[in-house]
Amino acid sequence: MKLNLRSVDLNLLPVFQAVVEQGQLSRAAEQLGMSQPAVSAALKRLHLTVGEPLFIRTRGGLQPTARARAMYNDLSGALETMVGTLSPGSGFDPGTSERPFRMVAMDVFDTLLLGPLFQTLREHGPGLNVQMVAQREGWQQALLEGKADLALDTEMTENPRLSARVVNETTLAVIAARDHPQIRGELSLAQFLEAEHVVLPPRERAMLPLDRLLGRPGWRRKIGVQVNQYSNLLSVARQSHLIATVPRELALYGARHGELQVLPFPIPAGPVPVYMLWSRSLEKDLGHRWFRERVAEQFERKEPGQGST
Repeated sequence: MKLNLRSVDLNLLPVFQAVVEQGQLSRAAEQLGMSQPAVSAALKRLHLTVGEPLFIRTRGGLQPTARARAMYNDLSGALETMVGTLSPGSGFDPGTSERPFRMVAMDVFDTLLLGPLFQTLREHGPGLNVQMVAQREGWQQALLEGKADLALDTEMTENPRLSARVVNETTLAVIAARDHPQIRGELSLAQFLEAEHVVLPPRERAMLPLDRLLGRPGWRRKIGVQVNQYSNLLSVARQSHLIATVPRELALYGARHGELQVLPFPIPAGPVPVYMLWSRSLEKDLGHRWFRERVAEQFERKEPGQGST
């Protein structure tokens, strides 16, 4: 028997969505700005509407049933579309807007992208600005909760509530100090394997699965220094005999003053895609769409430092 939509309280659906994502009544209530009893009552009403339980209580919280997971997958996209359709956004005028756009990204994008992007925004309007948000654990949730407008990352998302677009492909390069005693304009695989490296924390290193690229499962670099930012890779390599593997665009940027060598990765390695990600709820937001296009345009420009060696 087909359900009569007029008999369904649509206010229950965002509650259901929050409980699936948070896994606990207390966290869902905090996200929604509701009391925990009110969230519990809403779930009970939804159970009655659906005709079967949707969650199982476990030690870790509320576990969605198979039916609940199927509902979540179907409803998430529909809810995001509704939010995008009803949200303000029509009539966006960059010349008069004072809208701040918040981006989640690794600091390599701050270094290479932020200056040109800001200049582009200023060409269109004096009130537009960009706020960078640190890419910490759980950063995708910031997109879903409206705490960030878009993100740049090298990994594709599997979240059905997020949209993604490839905006660039980067290749890998190795940097070493110009006066490095062993590396002089060329880099063999043996030199790469024997050298000490300056590296990023494990999460950032995941974009560079060297053991797979080198055909040496389980191989790990000889780590001399671990730093927290891409820009620090440049400065440490410049002032020491450590080498670093970085996106080629960053290597060229760092070598523009002549203190670094930019060397090809010692074996052929495929391109690394760069994805732009955003919440599907903003898909039809004209202001957001305009900003996405401006970000994508920055990657189409000539590489920073192109022509350096």
